[in-house]
Amino acid sequence: MYMAIAVENSHHPANQSNYRVWHLELDSNGNVVSIGAMTREELVKNLFQNYRSKGESNWRAFLQDREDSTTIELYDFISKNPNENTHFGNLPTLSEFQKTLEQLQLRMDLQPIAA
Repeated sequence: MYMAIAVENSHHPANQSNYRVWHLELDSNGNVVSIGAMTREELVKNLFQNYRSKGESNWRAFLQDREDSTTIELYDFISKNPNENTHFGNLPTLSEFQKTLEQLQLRMDLQPIAA
């Protein structure tokens, strides 16, 4: 399963729909296996693959100002404004998530991926 934790928006205004989603990959026991980032297109492709194999989403997200996670579904990518949708409009930005890591004193630094 994947847990979306932050969004890295494009720095160029013309490419706002080209964002990356930072995520944790979790095993069946809920242990973190890896941390990484996917483009919007890669995430949608991963969702389709999981729907075909298991019939359900393998993505969840912790949204700002929420204490529980919600499932990311394909319909979250269908909106009037492709730059904002149900989940990624409410995910913390990469810099906001970095501040959370600093407050937890984890000594982990997440840097934007060069395009």
